[in-house]
Amino acid sequence: FIGRSNDAIASACLYIACRQEGVPRTFKEICAVSKISKREIGRCFKLILKALETSVELITTGDFMSRFCSNLGLPNVVQRAATHIARKAVELDIVPGRSPISVAAAAIYMASQASEDKRSQRRSGT
Repeated sequence: FIGRSNDAIASACLYIACRQEGVPRTFKEICAVSKISKREIGRCFKLILKALETSVELITTGDFMSRFCSNLGLPNVVQRAATHIARKAVELDIVPGRSPISVAAAAIYMASQASEDKRSQRRSGT
């Protein structure tokens, strides 16, 4: 890992560990606590996976749905509806290539707008 800072490598390791333990965090969240750029963490992430000859599970909308809804203080009925919307969008291939985080945020927004608990689009982006 010549040319990479220890902080960037540690941040990438934290990102990998969180995903492997089933508590994925976004690059943005890791950047916020480490002060390392998303680009540098991403580069180290790829280097580490290649060096260890390993991989991590793909992230899904469900990985973030519960946490995002909880952070927004949304009722369970909205969370269930958002989860259903996101799952159907993926199943029907409506959102190919889109970030699971973006799909989760859009589903939360749609579900909250359809409920009594309306939230702004900016607030749904968590």
